[in-house]
Amino acid sequence: MSRLALGLLLASSIAATAFVTGCTADAGSAGDEESSEDALAAKADEHWIYAGPLPALTNAKITASLAGNTAHVAGYLPTGAAPLPDLPHVKTRIENGKTRVDIVYPIATAAPPKTNSKPGTYSFYEAKPYRPDGNAWTASMGDHFVTWGGFPFLAYNNGIAFHGPITAQSSKTAADVKVWYLRRGDVSSGCNRMNGENVTELAHVIGVNMRKIYGANQSYPDPSAAKVTVIDDYDTLDGKFIDVDYATDVGVTRPGKVHGDANVVMFGSWVASEMPNGKDLPPDQKWEGGVNGKPYVFAEHARNDMVCSFAKADLPGLKLVQRATGGELPRSICAKKACVVAAIRSNGDAKALCGL
Repeated sequence: MSRLALGLLLASSIAATAFVTGCTADAGSAGDEESSEDALAAKADEHWIYAGPLPALTNAKITASLAGNTAHVAGYLPTGAAPLPDLPHVKTRIENGKTRVDIVYPIATAAPPKTNSKPGTYSFYEAKPYRPDGNAWTASMGDHFVTWGGFPFLAYNNGIAFHGPITAQSSKTAADVKVWYLRRGDVSSGCNRMNGENVTELAHVIGVNMRKIYGANQSYPDPSAAKVTVIDDYDTLDGKFIDVDYATDVGVTRPGKVHGDANVVMFGSWVASEMPNGKDLPPDQKWEGGVNGKPYVFAEHARNDMVCSFAKADLPGLKLVQRATGGELPRSICAKKACVVAAIRSNGDAKALCGL
């Protein structure tokens, strides 16, 4: 894959096995191998890095709405943090002298007869910041292969987690290139699938530093103080129902259709792209993008250099870069990825050569 949630989907032979209870793969989601050099990043075992402007928030909490298929993060900018730039999926305001941040992402929920988490509040008990394709176990499917894609796995309820999209299809411009995309609907076995770039950002804002390199399937217990509240109904903000302009799939009824558009606060959405020609973007979605009858055009929502991925073979070299830059990769890492990779592969000093 060439981008986070929408990268090239490649078959993997990784034998990492993890036992969870809520997440399974879509049948036929594994794609054909893509070897073209211009395909750039992410294969099934690439490591994703967040280089966007959002920091780890203080007092973060997440509300997962089963009716609206949204995940709403609310928290505060830490003291001394730089003001945030304008982001389509983020709203800010001053509250009690602090900058409150509200972020909304589209998510998937369970396809009947599978079940979601029951309404209630949960704690994160495990994070796997780097989860390559591999096996999972569920009661209904037993031990089976899942296209995790290298994206973070953030578990909060007995194996139910926020994780990458699992689903892939041919890209917008190249039928032989498979790209990740989120089906925002009732399509999972109970987990909350997300666009891969979104779950990478989510991990970062709740305190899992996604500008560091982690071991494959390395598990971190109690990774965040953030809580997850699951609700049956639509989520609300300032008395209005929350929606996000990302395309809807099966099982989703937008709150505007129930309560009227005037009673909805609509958040924007973003997707990642590493390729100037958009080869890593999926075709426009036929489902509405917040306005009835309007398709969701991925290119209109694409942002560069907010996330990127690095090949497994380059991770030892990237760890040396991380060490040389103070224990955390700089925010410029994605913008300078090509230079960094070239330096690593030639045993050069990436910090000096690439101006990190």
